[in-house]
Amino acid sequence: MLELSDLEATQQRSAAVARALADAKRLCVLQCLGEGELSVRDLSDRVGCHVPNMSQHLAVLRNSGLVLTRRDGNVIYYRLADTRILEACRLLQSISG
Repeated sequence: MLELSDLEATQQRSAAVARALADAKRLCVLQCLGEGELSVRDLSDRVGCHVPNMSQHLAVLRNSGLVLTRRDGNVIYYRLADTRILEACRLLQSISG
């Protein structure tokens, strides 16, 4: 059984994930990353978002644990932290009609 502090920590992490998923651009980013690793510039082009705004969206996704990064020189690449994230996105779309 989870102790209260463990339960609270789990609920806090769940709330952070829910906040990260509560944006149409970020959902689009996650769907793009479902196809594979992409750079900030590639994501910006695909989603139709300026690089500075994309960086902010990616920071939210990274801080919530939904995406991971890899640096290659000056380029940062993003990928899904867990493929189940796509299932969560599909579920949200299904619920929303």
